Amino acid sequence: MWGALGVFVIQSQLRSCQCARHSPPLYPLSNAFCSQHPSVLQLREGRSQASSSSLLHDSWLSELMLCGANKPWSPAMGNLIKVLGKDLENCPHFFLDFENAQPTEAETAVYNQVSAALEEAHGILAELQSYNGAGQEIREAIQNPSDLALQEKAWNAVCPLVAKLKRFYEFSLRLENALRSLLEALTSPPYAPMQHLEREQALAKQFAEILHFTLSFDELKMTNPAIQNDFSYYRRTISRNRLNNQQLEAENEVNNEMANRMSLFYAEATPMLKTLSNATTKFVSENKTLPIEDTTDCLSTMACVCRVMLETPEYRCRFTNTDTMLFCMRVMVGVIILYDHVHPVGAFAKTSKIDMKGCIKVLKEQPSNSVEGLLNALRYTTRHLNDDSTSKQIRALLQ
Repeated sequence: MWGALGVFVIQSQLRSCQCARHSPPLYPLSNAFCSQHPSVLQLREGRSQASSSSLLHDSWLSELMLCGANKPWSPAMGNLIKVLGKDLENCPHFFLDFENAQPTEAETAVYNQVSAALEEAHGILAELQSYNGAGQEIREAIQNPSDLALQEKAWNAVCPLVAKLKRFYEFSLRLENALRSLLEALTSPPYAPMQHLEREQALAKQFAEILHFTLSFDELKMTNPAIQNDFSYYRRTISRNRLNNQQLEAENEVNNEMANRMSLFYAEATPMLKTLSNATTKFVSENKTLPIEDTTDCLSTMACVCRVMLETPEYRCRFTNTDTMLFCMRVMVGVIILYDHVHPVGAFAKTSKIDMKGCIKVLKEQPSNSVEGLLNALRYTTRHLNDDSTSKQIRALLQ
């Protein structure tokens, strides 16, 4: 991506070589000029492959051609173009329309399948946000163990909450299947992951919606201790009654096997993220013929696209919804964490295809109250942050 510094430097170079008597007209780049300056040829070809929304304008290249015709080519300028050309090659240049992307005919089957799974997402987040728990009833029952009325009151308060927690857990399983379908669609040959994301933006949008839901759910869960307290009380009560040869009606809905699985799920600090991470790792291991790079490149490309859209005013101004910025940040963090769990060396190594410094910088430029949870997710739910291969600068950024 042409960063702000690169844009400033190259525009300064261009202005310095403009003729004082007139502004240069726009000319197409001649093949002869490009053959003398391979770095410009590389840049021109990169431009032809980039989207029309790229920040690299043909007029800049035309001015470069005019500069080369009027004054000797500067080696420093050539090096600058090489650096920027390399950046252009490594970072995708297209706008992912998270707000309005609609499925093409080729996307429809997978899109409809994932849409059916995502229908409940908003309702589940709303239920989790309003989850108050049965703390008062549980405390009274524990403090008065011989008061059967208080025991029954606590039990009646906990049972519908456990049924709700069961629905949340079952939704995570549907989300896991939806993610698998999207990974299959976005990594299948003959297209590269970047081509998939640009061509199949409706599926990319659904992938982003799953990640957004996941981080939103986990943020709410981490700040609500009532969830585990309620479920622990439910399990203790079931165990006590089982010892007394009593079976409660609620056991028919949440049997012992289901309770064990739910217990493992809610014991995780970020249960939804853990589910997606396991699902992605399983997808890679089960698809032996699919190179792992296809999956990790899909994740790193998504992270790069989100970072570029967040740091580029020309892209940000296309957001019509004020919540899209936070949506984009959550998606970026989500794919970083998935990448870090799936890639052998993780997201923080020098060889990583994710610009971690750039991503962290984008987050830190936002109000701290809106991104602290995302920064904590990078600090505490990634796998490789504390590896020796992680640079001191990146660790310092996340302190």
